[in-house]
Amino acid sequence: MRKLSSLALLLALLPLTANAQSLYTKKDLAFAQVAAGGAYETVINVTNRGSNTYNGVLNLFHLAGQPWSPLVNGVQVSNGQMNITIAKGATVTYRITRDGGTEAGFAVFLATDLSQNSFLEGTLTYYVRDSGFLVDSVGVQPSSEFYLTAIPFDDFSKLAMAMANLNTEAVTVRLSVYSDANVQVTTPLDRLFASGEHLAIYLRQLFPSVQAIRGRLVIQSSGAPVIGTMLTDIDDQLSSLPMLPAVKAYTFSGTLAGLSYTGEVSLWFDGHFAQGYIRVLSVGGVPEQSVDTLPFTGSLINGVLQLASTGNVTADDQLLSYVLVNPYSLTQSTLQATAAAWSLPSHILAGTGTLTLTAIN
Repeated sequence: MRKLSSLALLLALLPLTANAQSLYTKKDLAFAQVAAGGAYETVINVTNRGSNTYNGVLNLFHLAGQPWSPLVNGVQVSNGQMNITIAKGATVTYRITRDGGTEAGFAVFLATDLSQNSFLEGTLTYYVRDSGFLVDSVGVQPSSEFYLTAIPFDDFSKLAMAMANLNTEAVTVRLSVYSDANVQVTTPLDRLFASGEHLAIYLRQLFPSVQAIRGRLVIQSSGAPVIGTMLTDIDDQLSSLPMLPAVKAYTFSGTLAGLSYTGEVSLWFDGHFAQGYIRVLSVGGVPEQSVDTLPFTGSLINGVLQLASTGNVTADDQLLSYVLVNPYSLTQSTLQATAAAWSLPSHILAGTGTLTLTAIN
């Protein structure tokens, strides 16, 4: 493979303005479903593996984004917020309960200090009791922010979904149901989520015509990412299905520094941050003899996708590659991009060009 030519099209992402971020991975933590009261309690265990004390705020919301104030470790929360402090290396348990009937909401831990010397990692467990006896418990991973997710299932009628919008603006979320033969079984549902809104519901309530089929649920958010989790309810026993970012794949063609290129690229978004792979299949009309699969990372904010990476050209030289897709939309089948490459450390512009990306899924 011609490394100089191929690296000129390698895609990765430059971070954009920090104030547009919703969650900072390993600094913030979110759980899209918290249940308390009645038969339910929720336990969240968090740990700080940093070298300094972690300081932050636990925020609890429910319904249309109203502050939710259950008991945390037996103490009534005020206006849905609780300051937290976790010493370096320490693990802390937050047990969320309430008197009276069951209520559901979501929890977000937000760091008050973004310096890279304290971190937050955690897990959540639901406990279900009947007449004082524990009858079920379910462990749940932290919720990832996603623009696109796909959840395979074996019985649609048993699925319960929780979703929340952490953004300051409303977002529209489209839910599409496919059979195991990749047939869309009903009209997609577009659901508007207000800022801070939380929804916990059985999917059969949203799609009453869909039977107990096997297949997948595809969820796509427009404009900004959301968080969510899925539960299966079989014979009153619960299990969790995390909503993980799904892959969006493209072929591409274009020119850079006067040479034509073709290839393929895949992207997935963890909130505003992206990662994926690129494969350059031909350069100057000549197929690559040895195709590399090369990774990249990055972010997407306000509909603008910026991609960049560095790669070795020689032992003493690297190539910085940059691609801008503006506007970027998951729903567009064809996207236009501009590209540029610089030699490092000399900072000499190696060339510019354009790309066309065509969606394949």
